[in-house]
Amino acid sequence: MKTPLLVLLAALALAGCQTVQTPSKLAVGANPESVTRGFDGDLFVSLMGPSRKAGDGDGKVVRVSGDKVTDFTTGLNDPKGIAFAGGFLITADFDTVWKIDAKGNKTVLAGPKDFPTAPTFLNDVEVEPSGKSILVTDMGAVTKMRGADGKLFALNSAEHKAIPVIARLFRVTLDGKVTEVIAPNARMLNPNGVDVLKDGRIRLAEFFTGDVLEYNKGKWKAIAKGHRSGDGIVHDSKGRFYISEVMFGRVTRYEPGSKNPKLLSEGLELQSAADIYVDEAHGLLIIPDSKAGQLVFIGL
Repeated sequence: MKTPLLVLLAALALAGCQTVQTPSKLAVGANPESVTRGFDGDLFVSLMGPSRKAGDGDGKVVRVSGDKVTDFTTGLNDPKGIAFAGGFLITADFDTVWKIDAKGNKTVLAGPKDFPTAPTFLNDVEVEPSGKSILVTDMGAVTKMRGADGKLFALNSAEHKAIPVIARLFRVTLDGKVTEVIAPNARMLNPNGVDVLKDGRIRLAEFFTGDVLEYNKGKWKAIAKGHRSGDGIVHDSKGRFYISEVMFGRVTRYEPGSKNPKLLSEGLELQSAADIYVDEAHGLLIIPDSKAGQLVFIGL
């Protein structure tokens, strides 16, 4: 750990939440994917676990209070996106969406049979502006994106054109009702991260093509390009948005209306960059580095 987390938080407070250049790193466990503030203002992190196989039960959610990391919910398989809504933690796990209470008890919010179309690979979750429902990405044909070497197929290759268009975006209410928000579309081939603005515009990190897509009332546009393996997408109150690339360890920020992105991950030595979280109350951007098993904290 280069700088203890509590020291960084104190520095941010003294600086009035201005940017602090020195990162802090905190080990949290095997394959952290997503992070959110939750009960008592603590951080909660989804850990996909060491094996990442369906039914393995080695995934979990851990609680971070100061520098202390403790198990909160165990027995999950591959929990990915995590959010806090309606007094519960919500996380997506292969084909199931879990609801977790203040004691760490998990119940199924939506299982495979609750979806209008059977999910293939649920990933990110995002609370809608009403606070009464969650958006959940289904990445679709994730096994068709890469070659035997683990690398993404080239854009416009025969393999690219052969990827089935089956990905979807779902809405899950806090009482477990599931509806389809975005039907399969070739532009949304393998969506990972999802973000939603107050006016209802939905943004998606397109994992395979690297496009950052915005969907509004049935219309699409790309607001950024060149972010292949896009994982997390978030925005802040200043209208800036952030995009992470899990395979390349990059995190980029875009100013409102700007075509000139700023690379924030330079010098951080990230092995990966998963589902990032903007913590404006503490002046932090929190980056789960899945391969390194840690959270990385930098100043906004």
